[in-house]
Amino acid sequence: MPSVALFGSRPLSRACLELLHDHPEITVEAVVTYPEDHEGWWDGSLRTAAEEKGYPVVEEADVFEYDIDYIISVLYFDILGEDLLQHPTYGGLNLHQAELPRYRGSNTFSHAIMNARDDDYWKYGTTLHFMSEEVDEGDIVARKFVDITEDDTSKSLYKKTERASTELFEEQLPNIVSGKVRAMRTPQSEFDGKTYFYNKTSLDGEKEIPLERLTGDESLAVYDKIRALDFPPFEPAYTRIGNRKVYLTRTSYENLPVTAPEQTDDEHPVSVEQ
Repeated sequence: MPSVALFGSRPLSRACLELLHDHPEITVEAVVTYPEDHEGWWDGSLRTAAEEKGYPVVEEADVFEYDIDYIISVLYFDILGEDLLQHPTYGGLNLHQAELPRYRGSNTFSHAIMNARDDDYWKYGTTLHFMSEEVDEGDIVARKFVDITEDDTSKSLYKKTERASTELFEEQLPNIVSGKVRAMRTPQSEFDGKTYFYNKTSLDGEKEIPLERLTGDESLAVYDKIRALDFPPFEPAYTRIGNRKVYLTRTSYENLPVTAPEQTDDEHPVSVEQ
């Protein structure tokens, strides 16, 4: 019966905890997550879910006190050190919400939408892989894909991928229990295709779109960028008409669960639904 420590944060982490909790042949020894006062855009708390089920919520350093077979990371954004990765009997598994090795790093939903047309690659993946010291470079266990459509926003693609990630995790639980997961690992070098890496600042400066780019030869690329930057509750793409900021979204601004950034007296946000 494998024992695990779950590292995570968002609703997907809670869904995976539910699956681990309900599995009769897996024991969850501890949960590592962010402090109670951590502010995220998502609803709910992995900490609360873990405590309600009676699991100890501990700090990273405390994991060394537990005899575990795997660390399982699901949307845990701190980089784990070599000592921690070597502590479990069989290593660490990460559920990465992007196709590896195609998309490493951050902001991959947005970049996948912006790249889809030029690459003629209209699908997006989620990957279960072994963790290595180098971020997102460990051996792949399994992947699952969803379609990217011309109507998708980064938020809608995120939600589709979240569902696919939950399904992938559930599908692989029997292989974790049996140990087959260790025989399934495939080096990323054996996969073909383009590869991208984006850091956390890769979208900085991308949200303001000059008015003249909204028409003409670039209009389709701009439309893709508008969809790629539409992820409530974050500020979407915008242009400026005079002193007015005009938001460009697939969703009307009134329906976005977001507080607009502070505006000057002559700067008022207006939404234009695409």
